Amino acid sequence: MIQELISNDFSVSNLLQTIEPKGIAEESMHHTVEVLLNLIEQLQSQVKE
Repeated sequence: MIQELISNDFSVSNLLQTIEPKGIAEESMHHTVEVLLNLIEQLQSQVKE
């Protein structure tokens, strides 16, 4: 199970780096995506701990 989490964590980190919120034309959606990405990063960090 832990090995799967480490593997998934790596995949999630790579995936998050490929998302570019600035490419979203609608400002409110752009902001929402940035907030969600930040939240995912924070939660991922807490899970690691």
